[in-house]
Amino acid sequence: MDHKKLDISFINPFIDGAIETLKIQCSFEAKAGKPFLKGKGPEIKTDIAAVIGLTSATFNGTVALCFSESLFLIMMEKMLGEKNTSITKELEDGASELLNIIFGQAKKVLNEKGYKIEKAIPTIVRGSNLSVKHLSSNPTLVLPFETEFGIFHMEITTQD
Repeated sequence: MDHKKLDISFINPFIDGAIETLKIQCSFEAKAGKPFLKGKGPEIKTDIAAVIGLTSATFNGTVALCFSESLFLIMMEKMLGEKNTSITKELEDGASELLNIIFGQAKKVLNEKGYKIEKAIPTIVRGSNLSVKHLSSNPTLVLPFETEFGIFHMEITTQD
């Protein structure tokens, strides 16, 4: 099995996980857009990102779940049932929690296919219009998702 390529069988569990997780946790409909390589498509505004490491016997990588502040605040309002005007320390945990659930679902599917991905803990990156830097010489795949309130995206990269 070639882990260098981010093929459809590898990324689909993350796409399905994101759509399913947001539907259940945030009552949010998200539609997967067309994936593209980072730097080769539109810049999607990111103010908060949850980042998790992919670790396996044969490869490493990272997955980032990225939101603009306005979209993230709407999602957290739907998830927690209370309105916030800015991202607080407590709300940051919501981004980690969402990525944790998505990662857990994807990991289960991928491990059934023999990927042997280990458990990991997300970290949060915050800033105004930030860019997530992945420690990989391989290209980063961007998976955009459209919602009625705007676009968010996931970034995935792997390294042997």
